[in-house]
Order: sequence, then structure tokens, then C-alpha cells
Amino acid sequence: MDKVSVAFVPGLAADERLWRPVTEKLGQIVQPIMAQCNGESIAAWADEILAMAPERFYVAGTSMGGYVALEVALRGDKRLAGLILLNTNARSASPQQRDRGVGLIDEVRNGHFDQVADKLAGLVGGGNPEASKIAALMMREAGPEIFVRQQQAVLARKDRRAELSQIAVPTLVIAGDNDLLAPPSVNNEMARLIPNAELEILPCGHMSTVEASADVADKIRSWLEKQKIN
Repeated sequence: MDKVSVAFVPGLAADERLWRPVTEKLGQIVQPIMAQCNGESIAAWADEILAMAPERFYVAGTSMGGYVALEVALRGDKRLAGLILLNTNARSASPQQRDRGVGLIDEVRNGHFDQVADKLAGLVGGGNPEASKIAALMMREAGPEIFVRQQQAVLARKDRRAELSQIAVPTLVIAGDNDLLAPPSVNNEMARLIPNAELEILPCGHMSTVEASADVADKIRSWLEKQKIN
């Protein structure tokens, strides 16, 4: 099949290295566009993607990137051909998540960024040493300013569940069966609320693109090929 353009959106304080294990495996069929998330909000990040998007494209977001991908899909842009959501959810931050996030921001502002990076890397890595190592490296290179800006945007996200029925493009939802941050239940919730969405649950934690890159690439490849046929 001809290459299709896919805008890949990374997670909190992450970059293209989060997607690289997957995009390298999709190189023959995908032309990657890597979102930078330079603005101050999820809406601004969606604006950035739409500003650089070609005439026809897909958007794929993992974790925080999923919030952005949902925002793009809900804009109803006619260029969007499909939506891929990984290890994410459509809910607003819970009171507990807000308290934890604000606490992390306070720690960073009090000069404890390295400790926060280690703490979050362990959390998102879920006991997988390779995933935790990559998460910590990306977060440290992003730095405290980007972390705080993106964390604030994540904490301010809207609950999009009532809007999911408006999504009119083919959608693939990928979850990790051992994802403690975005468990299969919240991914299944999205798949049920988005018309005709497909759900795949893989044997991994929150960082599926690192922990199960071959499985993620295979699922995306098969799904894209199906869209090409349809």
C-alpha cells in the first residue's frame, strides 16, 4: 500500500522516542509526522497538528497524546482519515489525580525535578526497566518547564465522553492488560462510546509502544490496511 501520513502524539514530557520502536516497524507504509506539543493547552496542541497536517492524515496518540488526538478528531476536520488511541482515556482528571499532579508541580518548583522524573518514570514504566529508563531520559531532557506546562494542561483536560458519539472516522483503541494508569476498562469505555471503534488489548503496561512495540505495530498495520481496502 502507498504510505499514509500519521501524526504521532507522545505522552507527558516525552518525545518521538516514545513512538520510535513502532514507527521504525511501520516505515514501509507510514509517513510519520511527530507532534511537538509546544503550546499551553490540549486545544493548542491540536491546533499545531492541524496546521501542519497534509490533505489526508491519521492521528495517533498515546497517554497524554490520546487527549490531543481526541481533540483533533472532535474538530471534525475533513482531512482526518482515522484515529488511533493508545493507553489513554476520555475522562477529566479525578480529584485524586489533580491533587497528585499539583503536588508533583510543587515538588518541581521546589527544586526536586530529578526526584519527580524518577518517580513518574517508575510509575509509567510499571516495573519494566527499559520503559522506565526511556521515560526518565525523555523527561529529564524535556526539563522542568515543559513538564510543568504539560502537566497543567493534562490536569485541565475536559471530560469528552459525552462527545465521543460525534467521532465520524474509523477508530482503533489499544490498551495494555497491565496498564495501571489507563486500565483496559477506560479504554473499553472509549471503544464502546465511539461509533464502530475497534479495541485491542495487549499484554503490556502503560508504555505499550515500548513494551509491546511489535504487537502495536502489527495492530496498527492491519488496521490501516483495512482502511485502505474500505
